[in-house]
Amino acid sequence: MTELPRDAEQSASAPFEWLDEYDKIIIPPCRLGSLTDYLFAATTRWRLIVFVQNLEMLLILAVSFLAYFIAYYRGKVFPESYAICAASITISCRFSFNQSGLYRMQAFLDPLRSFSIIIWRSTVLFVTFAAVAAFSHEVEAFSRESYLLFYAASILMLGLERSLLARFVREWIGRGHNTLSVAVVGANQLAEKFISKILKNDYGIRIIGVFDDRNRDNFNYIAGTRKLGSIDDLIEYSKTHEVDTVVVTLPLDASDRLQAVFRQLRQQPLNVRVLPGAIGLERISPIRLEHEEIPGVQLISVMDRPISEFSLLIKSIVEILIAGCALAVLSPLLLACAIGIKLCSKGPVFFKQKRVGFKGREFNILKFRTMHLKDCGSERPTMRNDPRTFHFGRLLRKFSIDELPQLINVLKGDMALVGPRPHMIGQKIGHRTFSDAVAEYADRQRVKPGITGWAQVNGWRGPTETMEQIERRVEHDIYYIDNWSLTLDIVILLRTGLCVFFGKNAF
Repeated sequence: MTELPRDAEQSASAPFEWLDEYDKIIIPPCRLGSLTDYLFAATTRWRLIVFVQNLEMLLILAVSFLAYFIAYYRGKVFPESYAICAASITISCRFSFNQSGLYRMQAFLDPLRSFSIIIWRSTVLFVTFAAVAAFSHEVEAFSRESYLLFYAASILMLGLERSLLARFVREWIGRGHNTLSVAVVGANQLAEKFISKILKNDYGIRIIGVFDDRNRDNFNYIAGTRKLGSIDDLIEYSKTHEVDTVVVTLPLDASDRLQAVFRQLRQQPLNVRVLPGAIGLERISPIRLEHEEIPGVQLISVMDRPISEFSLLIKSIVEILIAGCALAVLSPLLLACAIGIKLCSKGPVFFKQKRVGFKGREFNILKFRTMHLKDCGSERPTMRNDPRTFHFGRLLRKFSIDELPQLINVLKGDMALVGPRPHMIGQKIGHRTFSDAVAEYADRQRVKPGITGWAQVNGWRGPTETMEQIERRVEHDIYYIDNWSLTLDIVILLRTGLCVFFGKNAF
């Protein structure tokens, strides 16, 4: 058994540093002496999921064209639409498999269950496509022989791939890698039973620690897992460390306490689940609950990340491509702006300012400088007809051209094209900071800040001089986060173009 660090018994003014040191001990480094070792060292849970998703799409495509060539050499003639049909089936399989939970780590470790899902989902999709072909009177254009070969070979190939994948993942877990990072809220007997059960399984689930507002100075151990502090400590920890799921083990009848915990946890993009007493730890439970993310444990879903990992990947890829293309297309305009700023005012072209971003992290936002150099350090928000701006700077602000350098922030990963606008650190309305004035203000930090957002295209851009303005902005930002979709992002981008030329709040 691994020996705990020498300072593990200290009451720890810095429990997170202790945890980082503990991670180095329990996760041994891989020796890169072979290809297998290299793959283990280079793989993370998210990379593994993405790799399997792409691999299975390629396998289905490969099988479809193999069936095509076999039928072709047997004298069958296919229309040009065959490739479109094969691609459509592949994409449909991808989304159907994802919806069925086939890309969760538990499915990777259970090839028999995965195989049954693959058979069922593939059968439904292939029957559906066959019916569509029949109704469209194209059934004679496709070889039944090749279609059945495509169907059977896809299932067999995916079944073999899942069997090999299960062996790989089990060995990957055996090397010390974890499939899920779980934080426990509530230092009680239920938490002890939950942790004990998790430590007995071989799914690679890692318990980060226990957090509880009671006895926050008492850094003891629960089922061998260290108590790391309060809920606020968990929020701070999640800003710099990956936390996949938070499991709350507090009693269900402690409604006021539960609501307070949920309000605090809402500040971060976390999956929050409640363990409904000891019955949730039963292997065969008399009730069916919504989530079984952790094998053998039934959990009640309270809160999900506003954007799933896969959707976040798609959103990031799309926005990086758009930002890169926009910078290339707008480069003449950006150069002209830089020259104009240099001619009109001494000082640098760009203005950098600390802003609050994703998970409450600070970052430097980029803008074209629109103020005289001596006024750039002022923390006072810009107002209409601000004497601190020079004439060319006012023109840049009027059409929001000064915001274009934030495309670089998008490429760096600090910002998104669409999201809540980031505010200055400690920005105030009257004598109160935004976070003190609006209870839900910190909820905006669950997604990356954006160059434009739902609040901006609905008329709430410009100054924040009244309580109504900041309240309405936060209201619109929360609506965007709770209702996010790529379609909504596209609508906001299109409406932003109209706001730039016809909006009245930019200055």
